[in-house]
Amino acid sequence: MTHEALLNDLSVFADIGTSPPELVEADNSCVVRLCREGQYVTLIIEANGRIRENVETGDERHHVNFRALLASSNWANLGKWADTQSTLLQRRIEGDTIPIEGRLAQSQKTGDLTLVDDALVPNRSSEHQPRTTVLLIDGPAGIGKTSLIRSLAYHRAVNFRRTQRPLILHVESRGRMLQNITDLIAFSLQTLRSSVTYDQVPVLVRHGLVTLAIDGFDELGDPNGYDLAWAQVNDLVIEARGQGQIILAGRETFIGRERMKKALTALDEATDQLDAYTLHSIKPHTARSWLADRGWSEELLDSEAVEPLFEPTSYALRPFFLSELARDGVAQQIQDGDVGDLLPFLIGTMTKREATKFGRDVENITTEESRSEFITRLMEEIARDIAENQTSAIPSETIFWLAEISAEKIVPDSLFGILKNRSGVLAFLKDDDRRGYKSFVHEQVYNYFLARVTIRAIVGGEIPKFIRRNILGIDFFEAFVDVFRLITCEQSDRFIQQALDNIETLGEQDRARQNLGSLVMSACCVYTPVDTPVFQDMSIDEVFLLETVSNIKLERVFINQITANGVDLRGIYFDKNCSIVSFVGNDGTIFNDTCPKPAVISLPEITTYDPAEISDWMIRRRHVSHLQPNHHLNEMFRSCALLNLLTRVVRYKPFWIKDNDERGARRILDDDNWPFLKDLMIKHELLIERTNIGASGRPAPFYHVKNRAALMNLDNEEGNMKTFILEVMEECK
Repeated sequence: MTHEALLNDLSVFADIGTSPPELVEADNSCVVRLCREGQYVTLIIEANGRIRENVETGDERHHVNFRALLASSNWANLGKWADTQSTLLQRRIEGDTIPIEGRLAQSQKTGDLTLVDDALVPNRSSEHQPRTTVLLIDGPAGIGKTSLIRSLAYHRAVNFRRTQRPLILHVESRGRMLQNITDLIAFSLQTLRSSVTYDQVPVLVRHGLVTLAIDGFDELGDPNGYDLAWAQVNDLVIEARGQGQIILAGRETFIGRERMKKALTALDEATDQLDAYTLHSIKPHTARSWLADRGWSEELLDSEAVEPLFEPTSYALRPFFLSELARDGVAQQIQDGDVGDLLPFLIGTMTKREATKFGRDVENITTEESRSEFITRLMEEIARDIAENQTSAIPSETIFWLAEISAEKIVPDSLFGILKNRSGVLAFLKDDDRRGYKSFVHEQVYNYFLARVTIRAIVGGEIPKFIRRNILGIDFFEAFVDVFRLITCEQSDRFIQQALDNIETLGEQDRARQNLGSLVMSACCVYTPVDTPVFQDMSIDEVFLLETVSNIKLERVFINQITANGVDLRGIYFDKNCSIVSFVGNDGTIFNDTCPKPAVISLPEITTYDPAEISDWMIRRRHVSHLQPNHHLNEMFRSCALLNLLTRVVRYKPFWIKDNDERGARRILDDDNWPFLKDLMIKHELLIERTNIGASGRPAPFYHVKNRAALMNLDNEEGNMKTFILEVMEECK
């Protein structure tokens, strides 16, 4: 280490308002003098790296090297940090009992926490070679990224004195648009009650004493997008160069390894180490065993009703949702066929459960429906307050005030106090790290209620502040689509018309037009407006599409990223002046001929910037299956209503296609070709039909599509899949 680097590192430990550290050379050593915690300290650094620390009170300590000095009790006091962190995290870790696994990109090894822990130990060809280790942890919402980091932090803290591996500083985005990452670091240190300050953290990271874990990096943004977030992480990479380790966690479509290599220009492939750990959904047999241990009978686990929960792409194979399924009463509702989309189902179940806990005084003069309405409205307002304040938690006093507003017209004023007191202990909320604050139990729950209040506000002619200011991510749009499919046709038409009117009249001074455009495009995945929405002269950050998109027309529209896994995009018309930077898709994605070529395509197996590879992939998604090589796919779609119906059926997201008023289901069940396609799919064991469910409302059949993902790929040659696809295509001739 040079003398300049030594002084720079020590300067952040010197008392503010005192002279900076001074260095003089003496014989084969150097002497540094600085003022720390009100006392003058002299450090004598010998040629072999050993350090003598003399304090003006007369105390003298010996350290084997500079790292040992920084870790010692007079400096960062990492032993106390480890003790505090293990105590704080123990209760949380005990609740994360569902085992999770993932795969490392470079080695292709699959494993759990131990694999991640070991992956952060760099393999240096030379011990003196400067190096920064960056590990990406990615996966969809609810998969367990935060739980994994907490478990790693706890594991490192408990074993710190034995293994000497760096402690983890867990920095969460906390819902804020990033202005300065150091304020998030400062909050994490405050939670630990650490004496370390935010400006000392980069020094500890650089010397391999602390690993910085930035959780929810994909949620961090500034008013101009993600440029500032990337820039600040680039700065961290530079500051950590030496023995530094940085963890970045976020959704898989945002921080893939190839994209990170492009965005983090500070990374040097010759000296730095970059790896990615992708979390897998819980394996079906693991989920079954876990639910069996919590009271689910073998009969229920083997039943037809539960079968969809254990399909590879099911939301149920994520820790948060699985833990909710284990609650009392949920299994019976699943057996009764009440599951549509898993998130609304779980929220509804939790709401009904909470509506029974207000006590006799409230229940005697209210209905269960009115109490459920109060809970829902309160959660919506809490979600709105959190979003507008760009945080992840809300003061308890604010909850009481919002409860009083939400209780109006539901109970007499004399009972407001009961509802206010109950509002602070509802199951949707948990105690935050900050005393006196509450946060949602899971981000997906927060997104669900935020989606509800978004729809309510826009239908009412209002543009919420968070729509004007915030970057809306994919996790929010997933929840938004789940909520939007359940509202009435009148509300849907009103929402889309209000949003389009605002897009036409608003300027570009904030993010309102961009976010409203994204919301309308997502809505058109589950609803067909009376008139085709037209978007002109717009720039949109994030577009999330699902299922089969209704007709949309885009003119001179710039889109930063479209996520369209398994989506039929043929309903979108792009004029020649449209452009797309990034496209996330898979083998189930279908294009039309107007879609512009993106600069980058992210597929499950690869991310590519190569124009030729991108063109080849898009051409394959426009053309017919090789099972029918003499026919053009788009021509077959135009001429064959049966094939069009099949694409809608296999892309319909809810577990059950139910004969009710839900518009996505009606687009299938009201089609003239449905009886024929239904019988053909049952014949090939690709559709489950159930009519023996005593669900609410009139008796009606339920349908579940088996192997949806495989059916999206018209090139599939697996067993009965190939025969089925050929039969459908023969009908199209």
